[in-house]
Amino acid sequence: MSSRRFRLIRHHDVSGVSSTGPVAEGVQFTDGAVALRWYGDYPTTTVWDAIESVIAIHGHQGATEVEWIDPDPGPDPVLKLRPRSDLPPRPWPDLHSAPEPDPDSEQEHGHEQGHAYEQLPGHETRDRPQAHRSTS
Repeated sequence: MSSRRFRLIRHHDVSGVSSTGPVAEGVQFTDGAVALRWYGDYPTTTVWDAIESVIAIHGHQGATEVEWIDPDPGPDPVLKLRPRSDLPPRPWPDLHSAPEPDPDSEQEHGHEQGHAYEQLPGHETRDRPQAHRSTS
């Protein structure tokens, strides 16, 4: 299959936010992934693994439908992609864990344990000036 364009047409606004009619446009890529661009005051672009995911989340049991702009071209005879269902699962990378602080490194830089600021590689760490309170 080659890339294929579509619109989301909302027949009933379940959320009361997006109104009715065309609410988004998108493209389904050769591997089945979808990029979706929402219309409106706050346009947003989202990416989905498949059109079925878009329908499951935004279809609201038929209140919103996919209107294909391009006909289904069928399989691409030149591009040989393995079906997504045949791909082995890959673990999601742990993007949010922070390394444990090295206590020796903090002492070498003259910082005490529990210092509120972390030095990033290639960046100088500066302490924030302390606010002074008046005792009067």
